[in-house]
Amino acid sequence: MTPRFSWVSLLCATLWLNFAVANTVSITDKQTQICSGMYSKKDWSGPVDPYISFDLKKLTEDGLSVVIFDFQDYIHLGAKSKAGSTKYICDDEAIEESLCTEEDRNKFIVVPEVYDPESETKKSLATTVQTFYLEETGLVKEKYQVKRTGYYCVGTFTRSGSVSYKADVNFRNSFGNLAAAEINKLPLYGLLAIFYVVAMALYLFAFWKHKHELLPLQKYLLAAFIFLTIDTIFIWGYYDLKNNKGNTAGTTVYMVIVSILNSAKITMSLFLLLVVCKGYGVVYPKLNKTTMRRVQFFSVLTFALSVAALIQNYMTPTDSTSLIPLFFFIPLGICFMVFYFLILQSLEQTVKYLKQQKQIVKLGMYKKLIIIFYVALFVIFGGIILSSFVLIGMSSIEMIEQHWRTRFFFVDFWPSLVYYAVFVALSFTWRPTSTSYMLAVSQQLPTDPENVADFDLDDLQSLEQEWNQEYEQPAGSQPNDADLDFSDDETDKKKKPAQPSA
Repeated sequence: MTPRFSWVSLLCATLWLNFAVANTVSITDKQTQICSGMYSKKDWSGPVDPYISFDLKKLTEDGLSVVIFDFQDYIHLGAKSKAGSTKYICDDEAIEESLCTEEDRNKFIVVPEVYDPESETKKSLATTVQTFYLEETGLVKEKYQVKRTGYYCVGTFTRSGSVSYKADVNFRNSFGNLAAAEINKLPLYGLLAIFYVVAMALYLFAFWKHKHELLPLQKYLLAAFIFLTIDTIFIWGYYDLKNNKGNTAGTTVYMVIVSILNSAKITMSLFLLLVVCKGYGVVYPKLNKTTMRRVQFFSVLTFALSVAALIQNYMTPTDSTSLIPLFFFIPLGICFMVFYFLILQSLEQTVKYLKQQKQIVKLGMYKKLIIIFYVALFVIFGGIILSSFVLIGMSSIEMIEQHWRTRFFFVDFWPSLVYYAVFVALSFTWRPTSTSYMLAVSQQLPTDPENVADFDLDDLQSLEQEWNQEYEQPAGSQPNDADLDFSDDETDKKKKPAQPSA
């Protein structure tokens, strides 16, 4: 009888990312094999010797054949029968053909040395292959000891397709309860949190130094710095908690909180980017009240939909065919598309306006913003292309054996690192300076001689004097932030009547 388990199905499952992303995972009659990367104690030390355990929770009838092996030894599973087919389970026919012995009945057939058609050489087992046959539920006493770093798989087989079973497989690494594919996130997110703290400290120094010359946008950026630092610390804390405690109810709640913070991070980023592209803080000291309220409302709507989609995703079983999640995901996708369109449209309009007004300094700031965008896209796609070339240069087996070690970096950490670089670059471009407020409320002198006569202001000093006269401030005073409420409209000040001459 040919079992449902085969290395081909295992390969397909792996290529579809059907691998363990947690320390303990379930294997059932619907998902008959599971794989996970494992580090040896030598490569990543810890208090426990790494192992793989198998705990059978449910078995309705018959028995269950189980095999645990390093993926590179997949060619050692099964043997050719006289009929030319490959037999994986030791049964009466396999025993008669001397493919296995009576002691191995109902177990997987393991061939210690086989011919590898890819390398055209004979290959021996790289590690131990453990196989056993279970007829009762319970924890298997003999654990599979992991002696070398690799990509380990657990496969199961039953003779009858009507058998229902469930088992917990524990891929226990020496360092703790995190999966081997996630352990590198722990130190890297801790390092990223330190980067945020350092950048925030530098920005906070400029913020304090020019505390009387602040724009609302610069206050937003400081609040964003604080939030992003806390968010990164929370992410690091999640991986640290999961590594120490494993998959518990508290860990799940913590994960939901981190996911909500991530939704807020995305919404906040889109909000800041949109108001900056509309000229907030550079072209205009503040936006029209109606415009700002609309942007705020749309941001809150996007955040609410993002959280609702997240909660719905957690509540929906992975094997569910319900279309209810689309009720939130489709509107959320539309909101992201609208944000994308508004950002590009606002940036185009602002750049066009600055060109018409010949505001070279302000235009230069927005050109820097555009360069930051292009560099970020280039770096992200460059990372994808680089990883693709690395994978193309590997064989299928090498890719499966090694990709789990670096996948986290390109899928998870690399975008976080690029986001950090973009945010810091944008924040320090719009950082508080001695002239940032004056730049926002001023019109730059034209650079072409033909239009010089169109301006009455000679320099920033005359602009400051005009401000002092308009707001009845003593000479030499600094603009305060009393009139910098982003939500208020600019109102026309009533001009004072001319004083009669003496």
